[in-house]
Amino acid sequence: MKSLTIFANDQIAYEYDKETTIDEQRLAFFDKMDSDMDRGIKIQGELITKPDTKQRATFVAMNLIRAIKQDNQAIISASCAYLTNRIPALIEVRARDQGSTVNIELVEEH
Repeated sequence: MKSLTIFANDQIAYEYDKETTIDEQRLAFFDKMDSDMDRGIKIQGELITKPDTKQRATFVAMNLIRAIKQDNQAIISASCAYLTNRIPALIEVRARDQGSTVNIELVEEH
């Protein structure tokens, strides 16, 4: 199984099977997410008006970490699917809770 592993403070918080089939409806939803993010996103209080792929992925990963804390399976699944669809080489999301902020590192296979 090829997987996307989500780490929170160096502990495995979730594993997602990257070979999960993504249907047309979900792909259309990802396009809508991208168009929504085209209006700008906030990462750690900074407004990014024209986010690139990595910034979008960081934003989605931050929401993913929040969803894991809340055990929101729908958002966890959608976020992981978005990340693996938009960055196929992504194998790990590493989140470090720094008190009032969460630092996200995206790790791709080489």
